[in-house]
Amino acid sequence: MKKWLFVLLTSFLLAASLPPLAPQASTYLLTTADTTIYTPASAGQAAILTPIPARTNVKVIEEQETRIRVSWQGVNGFIAREYLLIEENDQIDSSGSYIQLETDAELLEKQNGTYVKTGRLLAGEVFRKAGSENGYVSFVFGSTTGYVAETAVTYLTEASLTGGVQPGTAYKNRAITQKTVDLLYSKNGTLTSIGRLQAGVALDTRAAYRDYYIVDIGGRTAYIRKTDVTLYTGNYVDPFKTMTYKQMVQDLKELVLWHPDIASLDVIGKSVDGRDLYALKLGTGKEEILVNASHHAREHITTNVVMEMVDQYAHLFKTNGSMNGYAARSILQKASIYFVPMVNPDGVSLVQLGANSAKNKAAILKLNGGSSNFSAWKANIRGVDLNRQYPADWKNICCDPGKPSSQNYKGPMALSEPESKAMHDFVLKHSFKTSASYHSSGQIIFWHFYQSGARKSRDLALAKKVSRKTGYSLVAARSNPSGGGFNDWFIQNEQKPGVTIEVSPYIGNRPVPIIYFSSIWKQNDSIGLMLANEKIQ
Repeated sequence: MKKWLFVLLTSFLLAASLPPLAPQASTYLLTTADTTIYTPASAGQAAILTPIPARTNVKVIEEQETRIRVSWQGVNGFIAREYLLIEENDQIDSSGSYIQLETDAELLEKQNGTYVKTGRLLAGEVFRKAGSENGYVSFVFGSTTGYVAETAVTYLTEASLTGGVQPGTAYKNRAITQKTVDLLYSKNGTLTSIGRLQAGVALDTRAAYRDYYIVDIGGRTAYIRKTDVTLYTGNYVDPFKTMTYKQMVQDLKELVLWHPDIASLDVIGKSVDGRDLYALKLGTGKEEILVNASHHAREHITTNVVMEMVDQYAHLFKTNGSMNGYAARSILQKASIYFVPMVNPDGVSLVQLGANSAKNKAAILKLNGGSSNFSAWKANIRGVDLNRQYPADWKNICCDPGKPSSQNYKGPMALSEPESKAMHDFVLKHSFKTSASYHSSGQIIFWHFYQSGARKSRDLALAKKVSRKTGYSLVAARSNPSGGGFNDWFIQNEQKPGVTIEVSPYIGNRPVPIIYFSSIWKQNDSIGLMLANEKIQ
């Protein structure tokens, strides 16, 4: 017995004296074809099959005889071994500072946390490594980061990076590829490709040389033909023409493409007719501001105002410029402005394009009394006024016609419409310190909804700043406001200031003519930056 106690004690002391085992590096495998991840049934939940595309890196959790348990984007389950690229090398040595491609490999960029293919790099090429994550190797690609699958590379401790590119003349700008383009260098006097980029890829130039721009990639430089790319100009919104839903979506996507460092686009819901409701985030700061427009169909000039704000502010951020004393870059590094430029796309399309824009043409014509003239329409496509939909004294809204109409009908219940519900839910997911809703017309500002005491003083002070900038009159605080409006609910629910800004001189029940835009813009151009710059307690 004493002998066994001695052996056990000796073993324990020996184990305690040994250094701890180093954590094992995570293992990743590549899917060889489109397949599915099988998650078994558990705790009353049915089994799930999650589609996963070919050439996707997955993290290995456990190996079994015919299948492997993996983890991918929060999904944990099994993939059959036949759908995974399993090589016999024991462990990848990732200690080298350089990588060489063993095979042609997809060039990836990270967009909203997802690795997205943007091109392909050719076998044999060598690049300087920047890091590694999730089974991918990263390297510098212009002002962003490029990735290739770790399974496609060999690590090198030493390497000579190929030259073959003239230094050129310094020229920094952002470019977007118009078609599939080659990344080139001169090899023995012949232009040779190191890889190709897809159409629509944004990259930053560092210099120009004859017919080429020069870009950075993995510690090297490469040529791209000038004729293959479009250069950044900083003017992507035309506010002097009617802004249709289709044009707005095109402009939003282009703005995000040119400004991926500060702009991102989300769909926050869908309209009655199934149109996506977009919110564009501009800025990298933690403080959040909300600016929205076109709750009312005929008031679509407000979309022009908000879209021009996005375009101008993004350009000022890129060029480190200012507007009316507001330094865009400084402000947008501490705050983020969320723009919802068209809350009511079905209604706006109805006013601009007529009944043919609606899914149910006959129903909307009947609702309009048989008339094909929708210029006075304010409501959504179901005849519900979206700015009378919010749960702020909704039951007591005045002047309700009691049935679907071109204006003023508050709906069968608060938030009955998908557009107002989307805005309501969007606000609850964020912590906006203030909100601005753009409407037309009358050159007035609503700001009050039952605030009192310090909150009333705070909100009035902000409203006065907006008034001084725009030249618009403040609507006096009333003891019994109608309610149901977006900012009524925002003020009441979020306990933060909200302003409803009515642009343009009063022009009656019709869209504001585009000729008014110049004066409207001059009055409102820096409102978003002003609100983002405010200290709201």
